[in-house]
Amino acid sequence: MTSAVLGRASDTAFKRLEEAGGDLQKLPEPFRTVVIIYSAQGVIDNGGFRCFFEGDWPGQPPYSSISDAHRRIGADVAAECIARAAALLPFADPHLGEDRRHTFLESLPENSELFTLGDSVCGDKTVWGKLDEYVQRHTSAF
Repeated sequence: MTSAVLGRASDTAFKRLEEAGGDLQKLPEPFRTVVIIYSAQGVIDNGGFRCFFEGDWPGQPPYSSISDAHRRIGADVAAECIARAAALLPFADPHLGEDRRHTFLESLPENSELFTLGDSVCGDKTVWGKLDEYVQRHTSAF
Protein backbone atom coordinates (compact mmCIF):
# COMPACT_ATOMS: atom_id res chain seq x y z
CA MET A 1 0.00 0.00 0.00
CA THR A 2 1.30 3.44 -0.86
CA SER A 3 1.04 6.53 1.25
CA ALA A 4 -1.03 9.59 0.43
CA VAL A 5 2.22 11.50 -0.07
CA LEU A 6 3.36 8.98 -2.70
CA GLY A 7 -0.02 9.18 -4.41
CA ARG A 8 0.18 12.96 -4.65
CA ALA A 9 3.81 12.81 -5.78
CA SER A 10 2.96 10.37 -8.57
CA ASP A 11 0.04 12.51 -9.71
CA THR A 12 2.33 15.53 -9.79
CA ALA A 13 5.12 13.65 -11.58
CA PHE A 14 2.83 12.34 -14.32
CA LYS A 15 1.28 15.80 -14.74
CA ARG A 16 4.76 17.25 -15.18
CA LEU A 17 5.57 14.50 -17.69
CA GLU A 18 2.48 15.44 -19.69
CA GLU A 19 3.52 19.11 -19.58
CA ALA A 20 6.96 18.06 -20.88
CA GLY A 21 5.35 16.41 -23.88
CA GLY A 22 6.15 12.94 -22.55
CA ASP A 23 9.91 13.61 -22.54
CA LEU A 24 11.31 12.07 -19.36
CA GLN A 25 14.63 13.82 -19.87
CA LYS A 26 12.96 17.19 -19.32
CA LEU A 27 11.92 16.21 -15.79
CA PRO A 28 14.01 16.77 -12.67
CA GLU A 29 15.37 13.52 -11.28
CA PRO A 30 12.80 13.03 -8.47
CA PHE A 31 9.91 13.29 -10.95
CA ARG A 32 11.69 11.11 -13.51
CA THR A 33 12.38 8.49 -10.84
CA VAL A 34 8.76 8.34 -9.70
CA VAL A 35 7.47 8.06 -13.28
CA ILE A 36 9.97 5.32 -14.17
CA ILE A 37 9.29 3.24 -11.05
CA TYR A 38 5.51 3.65 -11.27
CA SER A 39 5.51 2.69 -14.94
CA ALA A 40 8.03 -0.15 -14.82
CA GLN A 41 6.94 -1.72 -11.55
CA GLY A 42 3.29 -1.48 -12.55
CA VAL A 43 4.00 -3.48 -15.71
CA ILE A 44 6.23 -5.97 -13.88
CA ASP A 45 3.61 -6.50 -11.17
CA ASN A 46 1.00 -7.20 -13.82
CA GLY A 47 2.96 -9.51 -16.09
CA GLY A 48 6.52 -10.08 -14.96
CA PHE A 49 9.48 -9.59 -17.23
CA ARG A 50 7.64 -10.98 -20.25
CA CYS A 51 5.40 -7.89 -20.27
CA PHE A 52 8.23 -5.62 -19.18
CA PHE A 53 10.43 -6.58 -22.14
CA GLU A 54 7.75 -7.23 -24.76
CA GLY A 55 6.90 -3.69 -25.80
CA ASP A 56 8.92 -0.57 -26.34
CA TRP A 57 8.98 2.00 -23.55
CA PRO A 58 8.09 5.59 -24.46
CA GLY A 59 11.23 7.23 -25.75
CA GLN A 60 12.94 3.81 -25.84
CA PRO A 61 15.26 4.45 -22.87
CA PRO A 62 18.00 1.92 -22.20
CA TYR A 63 17.04 -0.63 -19.57
CA SER A 64 19.87 0.70 -17.44
CA SER A 65 17.81 3.86 -16.84
CA ILE A 66 15.12 1.69 -15.26
CA SER A 67 17.51 -0.32 -13.11
CA ASP A 68 19.25 2.95 -12.14
CA ALA A 69 15.91 4.39 -10.97
CA HIS A 70 15.38 1.30 -8.82
CA ARG A 71 18.85 1.78 -7.34
CA ARG A 72 18.13 5.46 -6.64
CA ILE A 73 15.22 4.52 -4.42
CA GLY A 74 17.18 1.73 -2.72
CA ALA A 75 15.44 -1.21 -4.42
CA ASP A 76 18.78 -2.85 -5.16
CA VAL A 77 17.51 -6.42 -5.57
CA ALA A 78 14.95 -5.37 -8.18
CA ALA A 79 17.57 -3.21 -9.90
CA GLU A 80 19.97 -6.12 -10.12
CA CYS A 81 17.27 -8.46 -11.46
CA ILE A 82 16.32 -5.96 -14.17
CA ALA A 83 19.95 -5.43 -15.16
CA ARG A 84 20.70 -9.17 -15.22
CA ALA A 85 17.58 -9.93 -17.26
CA ALA A 86 18.38 -7.18 -19.77
CA ALA A 87 21.88 -8.61 -20.13
CA LEU A 88 20.34 -11.96 -21.11
CA LEU A 89 18.83 -10.43 -24.25
CA PRO A 90 21.26 -11.68 -26.92
CA PHE A 91 21.65 -8.57 -29.07
CA ALA A 92 23.01 -5.06 -28.86
CA ASP A 93 20.72 -2.26 -27.71
CA PRO A 94 17.86 -4.57 -26.73
CA HIS A 95 15.69 -1.60 -25.72
CA LEU A 96 15.45 -0.69 -29.41
CA GLY A 97 14.43 -4.06 -30.82
CA GLU A 98 10.79 -4.80 -30.00
CA ASP A 99 10.42 -7.45 -32.72
CA ARG A 100 13.70 -9.15 -31.76
CA ARG A 101 12.75 -9.09 -28.08
CA HIS A 102 9.33 -10.50 -28.78
CA THR A 103 10.77 -13.35 -30.86
CA PHE A 104 13.39 -14.10 -28.22
CA LEU A 105 10.88 -14.05 -25.36
CA GLU A 106 8.58 -16.41 -27.24
CA SER A 107 11.47 -18.88 -27.60
CA LEU A 108 12.10 -19.08 -23.86
CA PRO A 109 10.60 -21.70 -21.59
CA GLU A 110 8.62 -20.36 -18.63
CA ASN A 111 11.35 -21.55 -16.25
CA SER A 112 14.10 -19.60 -18.03
CA GLU A 113 16.45 -17.45 -16.00
CA LEU A 114 14.95 -14.27 -17.46
CA PHE A 115 11.45 -15.14 -16.28
CA THR A 116 12.70 -16.45 -12.94
CA LEU A 117 14.41 -13.10 -12.35
CA GLY A 118 11.10 -11.43 -13.17
CA ASP A 119 9.32 -13.60 -10.63
CA SER A 120 11.64 -12.13 -7.99
CA VAL A 121 10.49 -8.60 -8.83
CA CYS A 122 6.83 -9.21 -9.71
CA GLY A 123 4.71 -8.30 -6.71
CA ASP A 124 7.71 -7.13 -4.68
CA LYS A 125 6.08 -4.74 -2.24
CA THR A 126 9.46 -3.55 -1.01
CA VAL A 127 9.87 -1.61 -4.27
CA TRP A 128 6.74 0.41 -3.49
CA GLY A 129 7.90 0.89 0.10
CA LYS A 130 11.30 2.13 -1.11
CA LEU A 131 9.60 4.49 -3.56
CA ASP A 132 7.45 5.83 -0.74
CA GLU A 133 10.58 6.42 1.36
CA TYR A 134 12.28 8.11 -1.61
CA VAL A 135 9.34 10.50 -2.05
CA GLN A 136 9.29 11.21 1.69
CA ARG A 137 12.98 12.18 1.45
CA HIS A 138 12.26 14.42 -1.56
CA THR A 139 8.93 15.98 -0.54
CA SER A 140 10.24 19.50 -1.21
CA ALA A 141 10.59 18.59 -4.90
CA PHE A 142 6.92 17.72 -5.17
